[in-house]
Amino acid sequence: MAVEFDDTLFPDIQEVLMVYLAPLAETDTEPPLDPDVGIGIQINRVGGASDGISDFPRVAITCHHPDPRGASKLARQVANRMEYIAGEAIVVEDEPKPICIDSCRVDTPPESEPYENPDARTEIAYYALSLQKPWRR
Repeated sequence: MAVEFDDTLFPDIQEVLMVYLAPLAETDTEPPLDPDVGIGIQINRVGGASDGISDFPRVAITCHHPDPRGASKLARQVANRMEYIAGEAIVVEDEPKPICIDSCRVDTPPESEPYENPDARTEIAYYALSLQKPWRR
């Protein structure tokens, strides 16, 4: 039996989530240039695994806001949006077809993170997702 090599790559989960969460605030893999005045959502893959069929990324989503209440609200908006990500068709530039997340689980709900400026705040949450390769047919 011959096994055919599949060179299709899993989508970059950071890119997928940046597109998906963009309606809430500016998204990036880095914090806003000036977190003391910037509002933004920082998305980073921080682990996970793959079995060749499905990718199981773990991501940290950090919400930056100059106001502690604003950071909390943005983090809760992100959490609410993440609850509904499974089954959504997310169109990502340079992907052959829309990306569909199979599942999303909250590993750690949004929690305040210490920050140098006591008047500003960041809230961070961790999510575990699963998705498949965008099969070309």
